Amino acid sequence: AQRLQEDRPPETGPDTTRGDAMKKFLLTAVGAAALCAGSAAADEPWTISGSVAATSNYMFRGITQTLDDPAIQAGVTFAHESGFYAGFWGSNINFGDAEADLEIDGFIGYGGSFTDSLSYDINFVYYAYPGSPGEWDYDFMEFGAGLKYSFEGGAIGVKAAYSPAFFGDTGDAFWLGGNASISIVDWLAISGNVGKQWLDDETLDYVHYDIGLTATVENVSFDLRWIATDIDGDDDEIVGTVSFAF
Repeated sequence: AQRLQEDRPPETGPDTTRGDAMKKFLLTAVGAAALCAGSAAADEPWTISGSVAATSNYMFRGITQTLDDPAIQAGVTFAHESGFYAGFWGSNINFGDAEADLEIDGFIGYGGSFTDSLSYDINFVYYAYPGSPGEWDYDFMEFGAGLKYSFEGGAIGVKAAYSPAFFGDTGDAFWLGGNASISIVDWLAISGNVGKQWLDDETLDYVHYDIGLTATVENVSFDLRWIATDIDGDDDEIVGTVSFAF
C-alpha cells in the first residue's frame, strides 16, 4: 500500500530477525496451495493459483515500501467458477521503524463480464502489518472496483479504490488509476499505469506513473519498469522483478 514518508519513528538499530517472518509466510503460501491443489482438482468449480516473486524494490503507487531495498513476495488465490475469489498476498517491507517488516494482505472479490471484451471486478482488501507499532495505525482496509476492455493483442483498464481510514491514520483516501498493455510478440508486452492518490490532507495528494516491458516464458515472467511520481524531491526508479506463477 502507498506509504507516506513523513512522521516516521526513528530507526532503533538492526533487526537480526528481519526476513524470518517473510520466510514463514512464503512457506505458508506455497504450503496452502500444495495442500489444497488436490481437492481443487477434484472439485472442478474451484481453482487455485499463486505466485512467488523477487523484486529489486517493492513499489506501491509510485512509493517504495522497502526503503529502495529488494523484496520477496508471494500470494495464493482461491477462485470459484461463479466469479467469487479470495486469497492473501505478502511481502517484506521496511518503513524504518525497526519493528514492521512484513505486510500481509487478505482480499475477497467478485469478477465477471458484460461482454466478451468488457469485464469488471469488485474487491475488498485488508492490509495488515504484524508487529508494527500500534500508535502508528498502519493497518487499513480498502474497497475497489475496476473495468477492463480486452482487444486482440492488448487491453486497457480503469480502477478506483476508497479507504475510510487510510494508512497511518491519514483519514479518508481515494485512488483512481488507468492502465494499458499491448503485446509486441507472443512472449513480450509493453504496459503502463497512471494514477492519482487523494488524501484528507490535500497537500499530500500526488500522481504516479510507470511504463515497462514484461517477458514471459512458460510460468516465469521478467519485468523491467520505470516508475515515477510528481512528488517534489522524489527520484525516479528503475525496478526489475522476476516472478513464477503456479
